[in-house]
Amino acid sequence: MKNIFTYLSVISLLIMPLAAGAQALPFVAAQMDAHSLSMAGTDAVQTSSVANSAFTNAAVIPFYEKSADISVDYTLWQPSASKVNAINLAGAYNLNSKFGVAAGLRYGMYPSYPVAGGSGVGKDTFSPSDIQANVGFAWRFLPYLSVGVNVGYAGNTIAKGYSYGAVTSDVFVMSRISDFKVALGVSNLGSKVKSASGVAFQLPSSLTLGAGYDKIFAEKHGVDVLLDADYYFAGGFSASVGASYTYDGLVSVRAGYRYGADTVLPSFASVGVGVNVIGIKLNLAYLIAVSDSPLKNTLSVGVGYAF
Repeated sequence: MKNIFTYLSVISLLIMPLAAGAQALPFVAAQMDAHSLSMAGTDAVQTSSVANSAFTNAAVIPFYEKSADISVDYTLWQPSASKVNAINLAGAYNLNSKFGVAAGLRYGMYPSYPVAGGSGVGKDTFSPSDIQANVGFAWRFLPYLSVGVNVGYAGNTIAKGYSYGAVTSDVFVMSRISDFKVALGVSNLGSKVKSASGVAFQLPSSLTLGAGYDKIFAEKHGVDVLLDADYYFAGGFSASVGASYTYDGLVSVRAGYRYGADTVLPSFASVGVGVNVIGIKLNLAYLIAVSDSPLKNTLSVGVGYAF
């Protein structure tokens, strides 16, 4: 029983940490797709892939060059700590570069633990889990300016009878002029989450700034440089920078670095690759530890289709 309580305590801290400004459900601030993770989670103005914009910034969708983008990703999150297996399903549709819609579902599965019976002998097991479901909408009301809104639900179950949940939302304004793009908004706004003791905790809500530059040179060499910065309302600052190089629209190599300090998502570096053949996309991301980050060795793989 002692091991069970210890395990539950660890999971509880992951779900509703007392550190980092007492913010609840920190997984809503994390990316779970290989494309974004390979560039240290820089996605506020990511226009080369918009499948996961329901979790980030829906305002990017009308600036997408194609009509639709869908992806399925699997991430082994924090394999040296919590060992979460996360599945991410998401997609977005661009209607005449004027309007955009998006939807996404994330499901995280923690290792199971034994549940003791009345005699104190384990007779069953329980698997903690977290879930997030979002929808997004965008409107490009000027050639160079768009607005996007995401709404959704995030919840977590750590034991039978112990579940937490909250409504979440993101609101952004984005501009693209030539090869430059910038966005400003608020991420993860939502209702507070109450613990079993009745104490209320805030979501990791933040003021988010994104900026980027992308360009194709000599018709075959594409570069994309992205920067995200977040100021958390509960306290703390983070910044991420990512870059990718794509040859002939077929093969991409990516890298990034996130400075997380004492925020809900610690610092890490990332590398990744991508392959795109007739619209079918394969992506791989690997996270590298920074200052013994618990995110070390996190691995994400994804497959998608764009048309």
